[in-house]
Amino acid sequence: MRTDRTCSEGIGRRRVFRWALAFLVAAAGLGLGAGFPATAAPGQSPPGPRDQGRIRSKTDDLTYRPTVLIRRGGSQGSGTIIASVEGESLVLTASHVVAEAGPIAVELRPYNLGLERSRGGAGAWPRRVSAHLAAIDRAADLAILRIVDLEALPYVARLSHSRSRREPVVDSTVVSIGIDLGRQLSGWSSRLVEALWFELNDNREERLFLITARPPENGRSGGGLFLTDGELVGVCIGHAELVRGRRQGVFASRESILQLLDASDLTRVLARSERLRSRARGANRLQ
Repeated sequence: MRTDRTCSEGIGRRRVFRWALAFLVAAAGLGLGAGFPATAAPGQSPPGPRDQGRIRSKTDDLTYRPTVLIRRGGSQGSGTIIASVEGESLVLTASHVVAEAGPIAVELRPYNLGLERSRGGAGAWPRRVSAHLAAIDRAADLAILRIVDLEALPYVARLSHSRSRREPVVDSTVVSIGIDLGRQLSGWSSRLVEALWFELNDNREERLFLITARPPENGRSGGGLFLTDGELVGVCIGHAELVRGRRQGVFASRESILQLLDASDLTRVLARSERLRSRARGANRLQ
């Protein structure tokens, strides 16, 4: 049964229904390429190996650099560092990425620390750090991981925790970042087709999801969806056929992310992380 009603966010129709979603975790055991690619323009493929290793713009510090690989049991997927202070870092991902039993590991690469061109980038990589589940919302397919006993990481995605911010408008350009097949960090641009409320895979609570024209690849689950200015607005959870014969990308929304952060009392960590980065930016301007 399908119900149509007006969307309170002003982003098109609000449709509540149930359908099965194809998740996009990859099998564990594959290595991640060390390249640092630029974002592909709409309609283009991600850049090839000869284009990798060159940072195109400052937005890469907010999109590619905070992207990490997550492993648990026999699965692996992508994640995004959304907050980091001394002794506590938060990583946002899809809940099905960490659905299996066993310890959770987050892999840091040289680009996560800004070391891909320095001598500090030599040695044994990736650097695996332990994480534990801090919060989960299966209805939105979201999970937040906490890393402790680690110094503040230098690159963090920009996630506005102001409730006055709206979801991206339909037909805007969004950028998906992830680690395809657990091997290659890459990104592509797509058009935001629609924002829909629905119950995901027989969950009994509806959530808001963002739908992109381009479907994501295996292993991209948990990776961030960004605006072109680098602001984080969603999390990749899979793809589905909303139109017969046409696969489209499905991303958990910023609204669901903020709801999970508030419910688990983690917004305070984001605020501390942002204050830390504001002070760092101010110090850099004075130099």
